[in-house]
Amino acid sequence: MPTIRELYPIPAEIERLWVFLGDWHGEGVLKAGGDTMKVAGRWRFVTAAGGWGVRVSMESVIEGFGDYALDSLFGIDTETGTLHIYSLTNMAETHDHTACWSDETTLHGRYDGLKGGKPFREDFTIRVVRPGAMTLEYVERIDGLLDSTMTIHLTKQLPG
Repeated sequence: MPTIRELYPIPAEIERLWVFLGDWHGEGVLKAGGDTMKVAGRWRFVTAAGGWGVRVSMESVIEGFGDYALDSLFGIDTETGTLHIYSLTNMAETHDHTACWSDETTLHGRYDGLKGGKPFREDFTIRVVRPGAMTLEYVERIDGLLDSTMTIHLTKQLPG
């Protein structure tokens, strides 16, 4: 009798996410409402569901705004081939992003929903700049108008 691992091998789209595994430190800026605020924090990426996904926990501080926390789970719908990233934040947000790789180093994602009863869209890009370094870029629009942008540069922390 075949094992579960033999019956359901981990898809290449998931293995590509393993580049994110580890502990990261990030710094950047959030621009919203004419203000520019510094952002700094820690991201921890680990495998989930026996390697079938990736889970990330992020804890950061936004200058003048306070602690910001996010947990996300990356996985693939094998029936459609769609990569999903389900996120939950301490700002009462739950988003099911769809994502895809545009090239070997760049993952794009998108979420469409509502915010304050108005159409809301969040686009993000995760770009692996080099081994141990990546950039996260977020753009949020409400009712078609730019609401905020955030750019964070992450550096992988060495074990020990």
